[in-house]
Amino acid sequence: MVLVFRYLASLTILLGLAACSERGELQFSPAVSSGTLHDIWVANFRSDELPAEGQRTPPRPTEVTFQKNVVSVPQTHQPGQIEWPDGAPDPETDFVTVSSTEIGDLNAFAANVIASDTSGQNEIAVFVHGYNLNNAEAVYQLAQIKHDFETPTPTVLFSWPSAGSPAGYIYDRDSALIARDQLEKLIVALTRRPGQKITLLGHSMGSFVIMETLRQIEISGSVDIGRKISGTILLSPDLDGELFQAQAASMKTLPETFVIVVARQDRALRISGFLTGRGNSLGTQTDRSAVGDLPIDVVDVSELSIGGNEHSIGLSSPTAISIFKQLREENLPTENERRTVVTISELAELVTQ
Repeated sequence: MVLVFRYLASLTILLGLAACSERGELQFSPAVSSGTLHDIWVANFRSDELPAEGQRTPPRPTEVTFQKNVVSVPQTHQPGQIEWPDGAPDPETDFVTVSSTEIGDLNAFAANVIASDTSGQNEIAVFVHGYNLNNAEAVYQLAQIKHDFETPTPTVLFSWPSAGSPAGYIYDRDSALIARDQLEKLIVALTRRPGQKITLLGHSMGSFVIMETLRQIEISGSVDIGRKISGTILLSPDLDGELFQAQAASMKTLPETFVIVVARQDRALRISGFLTGRGNSLGTQTDRSAVGDLPIDVVDVSELSIGGNEHSIGLSSPTAISIFKQLREENLPTENERRTVVTISELAELVTQ
């Protein structure tokens, strides 16, 4: 009973904090020469409608809209942070949106994203955000990731219909399932060109969306996962460990590079485990019980601390960012080493060898 009250108290604190703070919105402002501009491509599967009478959450959309947002990151930016305006947006100190352009349909969107690749790598990064984020928060989170990790390839946000509310956990889980079809269509369109590949990056419940979609792709045969999806990275995955095993077992071939980042002290995942009645969230398992002998690298970042609930530690810790952006295929653990969990300190040694 004491444990139940502890979880309820934690949830109440989170709800109270959310209720006392305004949620982020896209802040528009002209660019300044000191800022760094990033193209953030958005497949937006969200509704602009307000909740119907008697409902607390908005209706989910039936169609995806597409945008290209140009986001300016200030010169004063600190790694791992999103500098939100306090009052009128100031591009000298804040994340701001310089422009937002609508794109007509999925095929035009995919063609524009592919044409924007100046890296010569034929690679696109697709980010799937987590629970309790609105669209603006997800856009700026991807801008922070692109900037901090110095991602040279085009970056696409799949913005699925989260309620953007800490009280909307079950709504978000259902939304994640509804979003599978749209994410599959996006992956198909982005990989249609010969030689084109993508990397999938999921945070929190976004990992659930990704794994469900990969399972669906395996069943439909719409994409050759082994050839077209070069990497999958799941950060603090809000995903039942047994469910992950079932999803992975359904796939004949996993992406060549598959990394899961975990932390035992992730309080948000422990609360979600309480809500679902399960305590074996993939994102808190610092052993290999959930992945077994699968060719997956598990990185334990438990030794890092950024304060708060540690749920975004892989994206917010300057130390983690510095190590991860040096990570290359050649300094990942070898096949034999994959049978163990690699700590962030051990990974730091690997990338500096």
